[in-house]
Amino acid sequence: MKQPAHPLEKEIRESAKKELLKYISTWKTDAHIEMPSEWATKNRYIPAGQSEFPGYIDHSIAPHMIEIQDCFHPDSGIKQVSIMKSTQSLATTTIENAIGHAIKYKLHNVLYIISSLKMAKMRSSAAIDVMIDYSGLADYIKPISQRMKRKVADNSFYKEMHGGRRLMMTSWHSIGDAKSMSWSFIIMDEIDEAPYQLAGQGDPEAIFAGRGKTIRDLKIAKISTPTTTQGRIYKNFLNGDQRFYYCQCPLCGELQVLELKGMGKDYGLTARSEKIDNVEQIIPDSVRYICKFCAKGIHEYQKGKMLEGGKWVATARPVHPEYRSYHISNLMSPIMFFTWTQVMQEFAETDWGQNIQRFKNFTIDVLGWPWSAQNDKKDWRELQARAEDYPLGAIIPDGGCVITGGADIQKNRIELQVVAWGAGMSSWVIDYQTFFGETKEKNGKAWQALYRFITTKKYKLKQVDISIAQTAIDSGYNPKEDGENRGVQNDVTVEHLVYDFVAMTPRTISARGNHNLKDVILKEEQIKRKSLLKRRYDVAVTELKDETFVKCELPAGATGEIHFSKDLPEHYYKGFMSEVYAEIENGKWGYKKTFDRNEPLDTYILCRAAAEYLNLPTWTDEAWQNYQIKLFN
Repeated sequence: MKQPAHPLEKEIRESAKKELLKYISTWKTDAHIEMPSEWATKNRYIPAGQSEFPGYIDHSIAPHMIEIQDCFHPDSGIKQVSIMKSTQSLATTTIENAIGHAIKYKLHNVLYIISSLKMAKMRSSAAIDVMIDYSGLADYIKPISQRMKRKVADNSFYKEMHGGRRLMMTSWHSIGDAKSMSWSFIIMDEIDEAPYQLAGQGDPEAIFAGRGKTIRDLKIAKISTPTTTQGRIYKNFLNGDQRFYYCQCPLCGELQVLELKGMGKDYGLTARSEKIDNVEQIIPDSVRYICKFCAKGIHEYQKGKMLEGGKWVATARPVHPEYRSYHISNLMSPIMFFTWTQVMQEFAETDWGQNIQRFKNFTIDVLGWPWSAQNDKKDWRELQARAEDYPLGAIIPDGGCVITGGADIQKNRIELQVVAWGAGMSSWVIDYQTFFGETKEKNGKAWQALYRFITTKKYKLKQVDISIAQTAIDSGYNPKEDGENRGVQNDVTVEHLVYDFVAMTPRTISARGNHNLKDVILKEEQIKRKSLLKRRYDVAVTELKDETFVKCELPAGATGEIHFSKDLPEHYYKGFMSEVYAEIENGKWGYKKTFDRNEPLDTYILCRAAAEYLNLPTWTDEAWQNYQIKLFN
């Protein structure tokens, strides 16, 4: 027969039950992980000083960034995200949100790759560390490694986190730092700045991506402002599903991608301008977005509503179902970061697309599109067919008024082209000369003939004789390209001969092509070797070739057109169109010759460089008119 429980035993049992239930209640049985955008809204705080708009992340001002960061949730099923963006796009902030989310939930070993270690240190200090300190993540970072007390586990480039996770900041050239570890979240920032090859190692993009091959929940983010259509981010964009953000018209409700008006479109962003002190300025009250469907004008204060009602739409089948790609332009930027008025002002400053150098930068930085080199440019026969009936070597056709020359140095000759420039940088080829003689002979007949020509030659502009205003002479001749073992005579190189010639000849400059020069057309460089000349000029030849081939596509009579004389021989046109933008080697792209002689193109580029030296591209229509008036008075 069962004995009744002692009253004290019952009390002990009840007490133990309560304690057990209390303990169980502390267990975290909910495995739910909130979305990165949800975490950012609740926790990501940007302090004053780091942003002009401090405070917690507010996705209502940029709702198009929600989907992108949520791709990095472990349940999204997305493995790779490519973002081809304009500047001021908020893409970097979005990726930082994903990093903070990964730290909070101990999701990934994070590898962040950027252009240089200096930039990595700046990004770590100015963004990642600030996010950790101000967004509730400080307790997730180990100050000192628990295994090795002397090893600091939190510095600019490397952080150890609870849960056995880590974060490393590195550069494209420091690939060895990341090779010994596996990474499950790999961020490739400004990927278009990555070198095509690392000596003895191969493609850095592929190498870094390979550090996550064995990871089941791998996430890769590739971010960059584009460069050209051969750049890495554009290729990755094409490999993804090519998503565009369709904004909703607040007037008719239709969805559309934001674009500039023009180029055959009667819809898009537009504005009127006026010239104030010869500067084109947008009239702010005239800025409107014309709806593609209802043709009504939308004011910028309505942009927020357009973004709020929009959605991302995939427009292509990706090479892999787990790859997504996004395009972001400044037309989508929240009004407090980049306005439609700013977009139109920058467009106006490109002369509405006529200034090729500025328009190239506008296309990349504002529209977020790569610059497309003219691979399918006109055939030389088409150019020759457009030649005009004016005599070569004697007159300046109507429209031209300032003359520049461009001289290309070869082993046994100097080739000189002469171009007249007019309003809008329209140009006329008015002369082409070849001076024969060994160019490494300092007092040779080629140099003497060049000197006589550029200092005495005049061209008729109606009743006025006009001299060559400036001549750019190429100092980059390499005798080895002509099979020469050496390019010196009495220890004086051909380059030095150019320097000496320019030093002794008025209205000349020494110029040398620089394929890496992007931001300016001419860059002054000091000559370090002993020389009579103290400075030469590097020329952005790739940029000028882009400009030249675009101008060859202009219709007859257009501002900026290049005019040719019927007196020019067939081989001139072959030489002028002798280069094409193509892969040179190991994934590196640039201009390469398709015809043996390219001097007509090179000398035209030198003429354009001389025009840049004279500041002609900055002349307004009024300045050109005033100059012509002075010529005839």
